[in-house]
Amino acid sequence: MGKIFKIVTIILIVIALAILGVFIYSDGHSEKIGENNLGVVYKVTYGHSNDPNVTIGIVSGMHSREKLHQYVLPYVSKAFAFLHPDVKIVNYIVNVTKDPEDFTKGRANGESLVHDYVVKDVKKEDFDVVIIGHDHEPGYGEAYYIATPVMDNASVKLAKKVTKDIGFNHYTRNKSQPTTSTSILKVDKPIVDAGTRVFVYEIPEVDGKVNAFYKSYQLVNATYNRLKK
Repeated sequence: MGKIFKIVTIILIVIALAILGVFIYSDGHSEKIGENNLGVVYKVTYGHSNDPNVTIGIVSGMHSREKLHQYVLPYVSKAFAFLHPDVKIVNYIVNVTKDPEDFTKGRANGESLVHDYVVKDVKKEDFDVVIIGHDHEPGYGEAYYIATPVMDNASVKLAKKVTKDIGFNHYTRNKSQPTTSTSILKVDKPIVDAGTRVFVYEIPEVDGKVNAFYKSYQLVNATYNRLKK
């Protein structure tokens, strides 16, 4: 009995290592889609289906001082696509090189990069939703949440379902009040105007990487489950 247990254990370890190896080396297709004096934007595509059931865009790094989402979202994109062959995930990775640690300038530079390169590319894709990653300070919103700042019906409807499924908060905005938010005007609204839903996804910046990965994976999974046909 002990010998059989050891053999089974070894087999399971070998299988686990094989799966881990495939995951580690199953890099997506990466291309540089834009670069200027503010920084560079990469587009990394995961998924091998010629006819994906669900397509999701994920933006990381727009606000360069927000580090946690920049760390976990590329891993989440890769892991989810690896485990779901009917999905296509595109991770837009924004690397702000000019004043990245300056709060005001870094944010503005990242938003300009996304406006100039990501928004244009999103219009060529057929995403079911674009998730824009952020970290938030304590007191700026609560826990993990989704915001739908443009308040278009399609984004709000999907966000309500997804947040209910996983217990995230959903932050909305009074549409009767004009907005001066540069990220809404330069990024969120142009994407919505092109016919694509937008989630602004906020991670507590004080949380750990493991939980941030888990929660982010939950978000993508719940979104996928609500979108799949």
